[in-house]
Amino acid sequence: MSYKIEKSGDELKIYLLPDLNVTIFKEIIDKIANEKNVKTVKLDLSRVEYVQSKALAGFIQLNKFCNENGLDFLIVNANESIIQLFELTNLRSVFKIDMDFSSYKPEELLKFFEDIELADKVSDFIGENYNEQYKELMRKLLKSDDPVLKEYAILTIGKAGDFECLDDIRDALNDEVGNVVKAAITVLGWFQDFESKEKIYEFLKSEFIDVAESAAATVALLSDESDADRISELLKSDDERLKKIAIQALTLINDDKSYEILKSELEKEKDEYLLAYLVKMLSFFKKDEVADIILSYLSHRSNIVRESAAASLIRINAVHKIDEILKLTKDSDSMVAYFAVKAIGELCEEQKCADYLMNIYHEVAENVKLAIIEALGKIGANADDFLIQCLSEENEDIRKEAINSLYLLKGNEVKDIALKCLNDKSWIVRYKTVEILSNINGDDMETTLRMHLEKEDNRFVKEKIYQVLGEL
Repeated sequence: MSYKIEKSGDELKIYLLPDLNVTIFKEIIDKIANEKNVKTVKLDLSRVEYVQSKALAGFIQLNKFCNENGLDFLIVNANESIIQLFELTNLRSVFKIDMDFSSYKPEELLKFFEDIELADKVSDFIGENYNEQYKELMRKLLKSDDPVLKEYAILTIGKAGDFECLDDIRDALNDEVGNVVKAAITVLGWFQDFESKEKIYEFLKSEFIDVAESAAATVALLSDESDADRISELLKSDDERLKKIAIQALTLINDDKSYEILKSELEKEKDEYLLAYLVKMLSFFKKDEVADIILSYLSHRSNIVRESAAASLIRINAVHKIDEILKLTKDSDSMVAYFAVKAIGELCEEQKCADYLMNIYHEVAENVKLAIIEALGKIGANADDFLIQCLSEENEDIRKEAINSLYLLKGNEVKDIALKCLNDKSWIVRYKTVEILSNINGDDMETTLRMHLEKEDNRFVKEKIYQVLGEL
């Protein structure tokens, strides 16, 4: 037999075996039909290296049967070559595809630590299902010469809360590989290992930024009332990287002392990158005055700082500052106005904001006009007629943003307007229009795009149409 079936609760798992016979799917469907109290069917491909194209018809039959009978159907543990086959046959979007680590023996799971996309997931799985087998396996990996295996063994032990390995994790602080040290620092924080705190302080000055950031996080986890002052001493350094780590650590400690230190540092810092970072970090403190402080930096001379201020106002959802931000949208410095409009687009959902931006549109610089059109699509208030008028503007970027904002406001109702934009003189506008039309439902959409393809002369737009037609 080229398959086997296992049932666990309301889940039915079908393992396909290497000697896969493409005629078995009717038999599998019959067996599923005879099972009671099944909600999920998983087709497990962990034992299969490749799948013949003709077997895909069986996959489709299984999927159809499950859908018709209200069963959730998943394909699990497909390797890269099988997934590529799904993509080549346009079936990738048809199936739900996932990993199911429970299909593998503990030793078999180790190969996934070498996969950058799956390593964290398998570590989570082992941590959640930690038992004597996994414990023994992780302890062996702690002695491994492979730094990747050692790193994930430490992280997995931390997730499992295996305190018996505390001494081994402390020893890993002396490892030569940065990622191993980073993992050890992280887990010692999880374990609240105050005895290692002084040692971890040393890593704030590490040349490896990941290690230093991990040390900042762990110092914050282990902090007491004295740590804010101690870390503030690092802000006196000429090393910008070290100052940034200190700012991060103080933000993570997040007490009143840390707040006062960072607020004071704002007034002293001259470097625009560090100042922008300080503005961002200050937004993580729950203080009434924070919004006003950040708002003041929206008018700073540096665009880097202004951008950080706008993003930080959005982060703290400063809707109570909308009126003040609106005033800045007419600032004589067009970049101040630009970032103010950006913030309004994310913060406001009221008609008054849309009306205000439309009223000032003809008074502002070109970059601010672009920001206004983009913001109107995000605000979601009535701006249809205004945006339609903008489709006649000479600036192609304005026309592009106008059709995009109309789509955000009107959804599928923008179809007729978008079809007209397919004939725009700018390929940039036509490209955005094809992108929009690809999201609009309609049986005639494929025909429309094929007809346009015959007269399209820009290769980027052509490539986009071919991509959309493939997806359709």
